[in-house]
Amino acid sequence: MLSNSTNNLLNLKGVKIKNIKNFNSLIEIYIETKPKNHICPCCGAKTPRIHDYRNQVIKDLPIQFKNVNIILHKRRYVCSCGKRFYESYDFLPKYHRITNILAFYICTELKKTKSMKEIAMNANVSISSVMRL
Repeated sequence: MLSNSTNNLLNLKGVKIKNIKNFNSLIEIYIETKPKNHICPCCGAKTPRIHDYRNQVIKDLPIQFKNVNIILHKRRYVCSCGKRFYESYDFLPKYHRITNILAFYICTELKKTKSMKEIAMNANVSISSVMRL
């Protein structure tokens, strides 16, 4: 039940919450997805073969004035054609380290009369990250 509530709170679909660590000014949420067949971006074949794993730190909206880091246990798949590729996620665009909801929040705040520095501080991202959005 706790995992389901946290998934709903963070708007994460199709992920399993492995652990939550609560520090003074930071919340770390460890997640992973269920393994499934993925389509190779090179040849278009389906492959279930997992090549390796890595952890990626993703920033999300602060909760209760605490910064939130999501630690995603990413899988890299290997195809029979030799191509290695990462699985795709609904909540995270390719090559991004911030969630879609945090990016939306930053874009919404940019429409208001706030400085980029203030928005970056509130969202726990760098000023250059705000400028890139």
